[in-house]
Amino acid sequence: MALLDLLRSNNKLTCEAERASALTELRGLFPAAEWGVELDFNYYTQANIDNLWTNELRRGLKNKLEAASLGKADYGTWLGDIHFLNIGIYRNSLFERYRSNAGWRLVLMALPRAGAVLVGIASHYQNAQNHNKLGKVSNLLFDIASEALESDGQGPMYGRKISSADWDQDGLFPTQVSSVAGVSIAPDVVFLKDIRTTTLKKILASFIAVKVLPSSVANADLHSELAVLAASAKYLCAKVYPFGGLEEFEALRALGLQDLAAAGTRLLLRRKSSTRSVVRVYYGPPGTGKTLSAVREAVKLVEPGFDDKGNPTASFEKFNDYRDQCAFITFHPSLQYEDLVESIRPVMSADDVASADEDDRPDEASPEGQLRYRVHEGLLLRMIRRALQTPGKEFVIVVDEVNRGDVSRILGPLISTLDSDKRVGAEFPIGIELQYPRAEELESRLFMPSNLHLIGTMNSSDRNIALVDHALRRRFDFIQIPPEPSLLRSTTDAQSIDCRLLLRTINARIEHLLDADHCIGHGYFVGCDTNAKVIERLATKVIPLLREYFYGNEGLILMVLGDSASQTANFFKLNPPEKQFEKLFGIDLDTASAFGYRPHTTPKSLELDSRLWNPTRLIPGPDDEAYAVSCLLKLCQSGAPVPANPGDVEGS
Repeated sequence: MALLDLLRSNNKLTCEAERASALTELRGLFPAAEWGVELDFNYYTQANIDNLWTNELRRGLKNKLEAASLGKADYGTWLGDIHFLNIGIYRNSLFERYRSNAGWRLVLMALPRAGAVLVGIASHYQNAQNHNKLGKVSNLLFDIASEALESDGQGPMYGRKISSADWDQDGLFPTQVSSVAGVSIAPDVVFLKDIRTTTLKKILASFIAVKVLPSSVANADLHSELAVLAASAKYLCAKVYPFGGLEEFEALRALGLQDLAAAGTRLLLRRKSSTRSVVRVYYGPPGTGKTLSAVREAVKLVEPGFDDKGNPTASFEKFNDYRDQCAFITFHPSLQYEDLVESIRPVMSADDVASADEDDRPDEASPEGQLRYRVHEGLLLRMIRRALQTPGKEFVIVVDEVNRGDVSRILGPLISTLDSDKRVGAEFPIGIELQYPRAEELESRLFMPSNLHLIGTMNSSDRNIALVDHALRRRFDFIQIPPEPSLLRSTTDAQSIDCRLLLRTINARIEHLLDADHCIGHGYFVGCDTNAKVIERLATKVIPLLREYFYGNEGLILMVLGDSASQTANFFKLNPPEKQFEKLFGIDLDTASAFGYRPHTTPKSLELDSRLWNPTRLIPGPDDEAYAVSCLLKLCQSGAPVPANPGDVEGS
């Protein structure tokens, strides 16, 4: 129990008295032949208490204490003697001569005022190091160790990652502390920031893995935790880069502190990645749910167990929740490499510089109003850096309308890195030289990480832009998303319209007149549970699309919709061309033919019957809903008659 007594104590004399006994107990758990042990006792000094009271203690808590007539001395008494106890346990095989300012070690730490005992793995810290950068490097090392242990069947990594909530908030408190020196501070609670110095903050940022135990932990449970941790440590130092050598560990850690993405790249280059990158395009007619399929797949890559259970909203909500790992962009003709990857952009004032992303700011402050330039990193480059910095996570970019942009101009040299076998960690990794590398980067070559996936969508009906050159097409997997009429239902009106049959009829006729790429997706009729909604969708979305499909030969629209002079219900106004001609010119066709007139066979425009849809109404809709429904019911019938002459329409 000497070890637990030491960890629970908040008295300097008790700590010193228990030091030798605690060390003997540790030697029973960690034999001197294999392990070295170092004890570091850190006591509060008067300077520490002065600084905490003046600078670190949050204003709201301090006001409550002062309102209760408590001052700095009372606060110092409540803190106790012990700032923290730090016990480092290291493998002798890693060190010819142990150095406390190098390498990694097991750590057993007590935070008496927080009522916590921390068990984990940590590296070292130096006063000049930034704790936020050190925390990110620690997280990268956690991912390395975790992946290695799990891939070799050693079980999950011990503990969890460290975070800013641990050294600034109450992430390390087993239970919340809501009173100080007998004074209630509820609903506030004590944060670690209120009781720790900068030194402790940096030590905590060096934790690669941490597990929080209450100070009331049983002696047997503490020994069990240390045994599990020791087993993981033995495996890491024997099997896992960079944990197997002091020089390798220090090199990767130092690189990570300067350039985390470069450290991730070096790590991936040393080992083969088991991740096969997804570079996929969903293509199909408009309205088939290509974007939904892409978003759903993106979420599944990030969270493999995700299932939206047929609710598209859940997929989009989850996609937006993963804002650091999932990104969305739409390609367009004006997009280029400078927008998506890197460029130099002007800034006009100090305010612009201050509002820019941290990574985009110029090295020196510029006077307000003076023109300066900064390096801008586009979405793709930012996502590449995130993926390299966090190789244990998956990252996805969804590219909507991928064929609307000039992919060669947008991606530039990165095209060569799209292949799965050209990614970092794959068989044939290719790195490209950045045009504007960061000043602090040690390695200017950029590799495409295996954990960054690209999922695109492409509208197959846009024939003028649907052609993707073969070099690019080879790098993408193309998956067709066809219309699915089975997802639709009949309307609930008494005279019900079967939306499934309606879509099948329209698509069968379009496919015969054009091709399958120009079919209409089921998305056009999703949610149409009433006849009124079906009429509105057809008049405002489907028919305008058909006008685009059959531009210059709009008479074919009549064939698709089954309109003819013999029908009692037609979508468009139909009149015999002879009567139109005689009314317009005052002569018959025979006389006009003698003058050299040749009749037109293709109408210039079709006019919707206002009984089907009247856009000039106060609320646009059909003048005669019963007539509009009869038009739709006619269309649902297979083998509906079509006009013999598509030119027999008004306006020819």
